[in-house]
Amino acid sequence: MICKYPRALALVLSTLVFVSVIPVSVLGDEGMFLPDTLNQLPLAKLKQRGLKIPITDIYNPSGPSIKDAVVRVGFGSGYGTGEFISPEGLVLTNHHVAFDGLVGASDATKDYGTMGYTAHSRGEELPLNGYSVTITQDLKDVTADVLAGVSDDTPPAQRAASIQSKSSAIEMANTKPAEGISARVMAMNEGLTYYLFTYFVLRDVRVVYAPPKNIGFFGGDPDNFEWPRHDGDFTFLRAYAGPDGKPADYSNNNVPYKPKKFLSLSMGGLKDNEFVMVMGYPGSTRRYRESYSVAYNQDIYLPFSVEMQEKQIEVLTNMGRMNPGLRVKLQSVIFGISNELKNNEGSILAMRRANIVDDKRAQEAEFTKWLGQDPARQKKYGEILPSLAKAYEDLAKTQPRDRIVQEIATLSDVFEIAGLVSAYAANKEKPEAERNPNLAAVVLRARAALPEIFEARNITLDREMLAFFLRKAAELPANQKIEAIEKRFGNLKDEARIRAEEDFARAVVDSKNLSTAEAFSALFDKTTAQLREMNEPLIDFAGEIAAANSEIGPRTRAFNAIVARWRPLLVQGMSEMHGSKPYPDANTTLRFTYGEVKGYVPHDAAVYQSFTHLGGVIEKDTGREPFDVPAKLKDLFRAKDFGVYADGGDVPVDFLSTTDIIGGNSGSPILNGRGEQVGIVFDGNYEGLGNDFFYNDPKGRTISVDIRYVLFVTDKFGGAGYILKELDIKNPPAALRKAA
Repeated sequence: MICKYPRALALVLSTLVFVSVIPVSVLGDEGMFLPDTLNQLPLAKLKQRGLKIPITDIYNPSGPSIKDAVVRVGFGSGYGTGEFISPEGLVLTNHHVAFDGLVGASDATKDYGTMGYTAHSRGEELPLNGYSVTITQDLKDVTADVLAGVSDDTPPAQRAASIQSKSSAIEMANTKPAEGISARVMAMNEGLTYYLFTYFVLRDVRVVYAPPKNIGFFGGDPDNFEWPRHDGDFTFLRAYAGPDGKPADYSNNNVPYKPKKFLSLSMGGLKDNEFVMVMGYPGSTRRYRESYSVAYNQDIYLPFSVEMQEKQIEVLTNMGRMNPGLRVKLQSVIFGISNELKNNEGSILAMRRANIVDDKRAQEAEFTKWLGQDPARQKKYGEILPSLAKAYEDLAKTQPRDRIVQEIATLSDVFEIAGLVSAYAANKEKPEAERNPNLAAVVLRARAALPEIFEARNITLDREMLAFFLRKAAELPANQKIEAIEKRFGNLKDEARIRAEEDFARAVVDSKNLSTAEAFSALFDKTTAQLREMNEPLIDFAGEIAAANSEIGPRTRAFNAIVARWRPLLVQGMSEMHGSKPYPDANTTLRFTYGEVKGYVPHDAAVYQSFTHLGGVIEKDTGREPFDVPAKLKDLFRAKDFGVYADGGDVPVDFLSTTDIIGGNSGSPILNGRGEQVGIVFDGNYEGLGNDFFYNDPKGRTISVDIRYVLFVTDKFGGAGYILKELDIKNPPAALRKAA
């Protein structure tokens, strides 16, 4: 449930995946609400359900509130959520959110990802390279400023340029690097509104306590997205600042950050139907998509992603079997891809079972009928659906061909840079007035990055994935063939073509002449004639694919321009028809959601209860990963040595709620009606997947670790009970009060 995408998916996700336009009615506990809209919620009903604090305790622009305790924990290309739980900068988040950092700090002799980590003093806290803790300082509606001078009649390209220019100016005016303040303008409701978010970013983050993997990711991929779940998915971090309280890079001189607000924890437990709420940073939802977009994702985009991710996992797993040290380094990558794979598979299944495409078409038919009842409506909104339908019709003409070209072009950093070589040589040979100065700047940065790129290069994965994409290209219909591939293999059939593709992938990726950063960098010093004489397949092929990829850009921009032109109007029109204002789709910004503790019926003749316990962990024990229960945990269970953390003779482990969450919410605090943390969000259930496209009220559930299991593992299993002395624990048993 982290928000993280494989690098090869980034381009397409930034263009096609965010085409979301059809608002739906809020059902059940659906909704990821912006903090400044909480006073518009049905507060009287929430109080009846169990909300016991004023809404200003959750969000208060004039003083500290829960909003100031909830942070985004960033790492590499992904992030999760965390929360301050002590005045000394202690942060609670998921084990899988910290997992990249634990693996990155490991080697063959110390595998923190598997064994966990315990700091017995501040000096032993383990730095997490590349991690950050981001606090939302402020959020403000800046729609009037961003859309000044823009109207429905503004040409799409001019509209986009104006919005980008004004957004950048607002961001620059509110960014204060010396104070650690960054700013971001974000579109809401498909561009109907815009918000300015300002952030305070801490760059020194360290591990205080992380349980071993066979607690923090107990059940592994087989249990991922499944219920019943028995996962202790948590880690304690600490955020540090410079002595002046401002963000600073790691240093022994840094001090624990003093948050404006930190959460209290409650050991009072929960019961069925009890009110709960979540605050966090959900990644992206696409709840308001038109039927054309949902059908495209369901039938084309996501199925291709599944095939690609299955292949990636196969290659990486085989590599790890032959190299124990490499297996340690690859485990985080495999986890991320496996998580996305299962999510995509479940989403496809959920959308088909729920007939989402047909539901969207029915909504569109209702919208069309509503337009026909009023000439003014027809004039204002009548072109929306025909224009979007035509855009997707044009998109289908070059899909999945364009997707394959994009995946090959971004196969790896080495492949992307290789695509510049021929273009750069040709650029140098043009008259100076005709040269592209931007290309020279790009090449300069690329050459500087080559040593690091080659150090991290995965040749086996590159080779196997290139062969995979060549095979997928061979399966394209006749009107979508890729010229750069067909001219090499088009005259071959069946096994002969497969062998030729594999040989070519090997020759492209494994070239001895281009095996070092120095040799690769030297390519940029050669002329076009010298490159031709080298007869290196990588240079020619990467250049041709880069050229084909550049042809996709205008089509993508045209598609996005059409969508950007019509989707705000469709949101507006649908809202007008339904007489409601929809909450905006999630987009990595701070959101609030609420619900209740509740089980569900997964399928015929089965009922899933709301809670799991330590006894269930022991029942799953096989002695083999991912169900290998640590010996000490088994000893504690046999001896019934539960300390003060038991409830009814066993330790609660995980529980379900109806709160509306998505990837990026991992690590979010789940709170009781008094605003006390009772658990930590780490997953959703399989039957609820597809929740980026629709909210499944009967079956969609949030899975959280019970805070009592967090404290039990930390104290009784991990021997890190000293951490509890920092915490504000509500409803503690008498024995814990005495110990404190």
